[in-house]
Amino acid sequence: MWIKYLSITLLFYFFAILQNSFLAHFSIFGEAPNLILILYFLLIFFEEPDKYHMGIFGAFMGGFFLDIFSHSYLGGSILYLLILMFLVKRALQLLWKKSGEFSIFYFLPLFAVYSIFYNILFNAGLVLLSRSFLNFNVNWTLAIALVYNLLFAAPSFFICKKFNLLGNIDRQLKLF
Repeated sequence: MWIKYLSITLLFYFFAILQNSFLAHFSIFGEAPNLILILYFLLIFFEEPDKYHMGIFGAFMGGFFLDIFSHSYLGGSILYLLILMFLVKRALQLLWKKSGEFSIFYFLPLFAVYSIFYNILFNAGLVLLSRSFLNFNVNWTLAIALVYNLLFAAPSFFICKKFNLLGNIDRQLKLF
C-alpha cells in the first residue's frame, strides 16, 4: 500500500521538475502546461466517487509541489486543491448515478471548469494575501492556459483509462 503513495509522490515530483525545467521553454505568452494539476485531476477522476483518501493525499503532495515551485505562499495550493477535490467528487457522484462509466465527454468539461476555478482561487489567494486588489484579473492568458492544459490532459485521460481498465480485469483462477 505504501508503494502506491511513494510512486504517486515521485510522479508528482517528476512532473514538477519536468514542468519547471523542460516545459518552461515551450510556454505560450508565459503559460506552460500545468502537469501537476493534470495529474491531480486524473488521480481524483479515476478514484471511486465516494472515496477520498487518494484525493486528500494527492492534494497535499500536488499542492506542496505547486507551492514549492511557484511564487505563492506555502499551503495555498493545498487548500485550493482540497476545496476543488470535494467539488469534483460531488459532481462525479452525481454523474456516477446517471451512468456507471465516465467518458472523455465528462472529463474535458469537468477538467476545464476545474482548471478555471483553480486559477481563480490561486489569483484570489494571492490578491488577499498581498492586500493588493489591483492585481486580480482574469484575461486571455487564462484561456491560453486552459487550451494548453486540455491538449495535455486529453491524451493523459486515454492513457490512464487504458491502465485503469487493465487494473480492473479479474485474473483470479476460479475453481468452482
